[in-house]
Amino acid sequence: MLQFGKIAVIGAGNTAYTLCKLLKSKGIEPFCVFVRNPEKAEKVRQDLGVEVVSDYENVLKTDLAIIAVNDDAISEVATHLTDYKGLAVHTSGTKPAELLNRTMRFGVFYPLQTMSKEREISFDEIPLLIYANSPDDVEMLSKFASQFSKKVVFCDDEQRKAIHLAAVFVSNFTNVMLGIGDKLLKDNGLSLDVMRPLVQEMIKKSFEISPKDALTGPARRNDFSTIGEHEKMLDNYPDELAIYMILTDYIIENYKNNEKL
Repeated sequence: MLQFGKIAVIGAGNTAYTLCKLLKSKGIEPFCVFVRNPEKAEKVRQDLGVEVVSDYENVLKTDLAIIAVNDDAISEVATHLTDYKGLAVHTSGTKPAELLNRTMRFGVFYPLQTMSKEREISFDEIPLLIYANSPDDVEMLSKFASQFSKKVVFCDDEQRKAIHLAAVFVSNFTNVMLGIGDKLLKDNGLSLDVMRPLVQEMIKKSFEISPKDALTGPARRNDFSTIGEHEKMLDNYPDELAIYMILTDYIIENYKNNEKL
């Protein structure tokens, strides 16, 4: 087991919980978890079995501080780390590493995964996107991340922002599409589970042969008769109809020079 000294986790949300559980699963006991609200401290202590603090005194004693707070709170946390001698990293997909430049050593440790307090997830195949402002800390952070995942990726702020934007499309928006499907099915006395094999095969095929080559459906084959029927069925769902029409037009426009299926 590689040793990286004392580790602090700052935050009490989904990411902080998940990372604390991840550390403990590898036999790494966090030195402390910083929780700003003292009223939440006891619950975090009971949930995670860690030392919880509500001042920065113990954080400043650590060698690595993982800042797992909302994006808008990162700058405020940084104001308390001006005297920090360790490596401070945040876990944001969009905020620049420079938000932490009040410290001499700073970087990013961003897990590319959706996280919830209640769910246990394996990090073996989860990309961990890292950055640090010195080559030595890049090497240290890479070794640290490699304890948890086989996919450690160095990327700068712009690359990480592009990955985060793409993730919104492929994960968040996909989830919304599933929600719309769930709504339409429930309104007709059906379960979303009927879609499970279709969704799983489409995702698998998209990663194997590319999303563009995997796409099928009425818009892809210019089946305007079916598209018209779908639009009529959505008369009582104005928001969903608008989404359907935008995506249908997008597909028709982007595939107009390709052969029909």
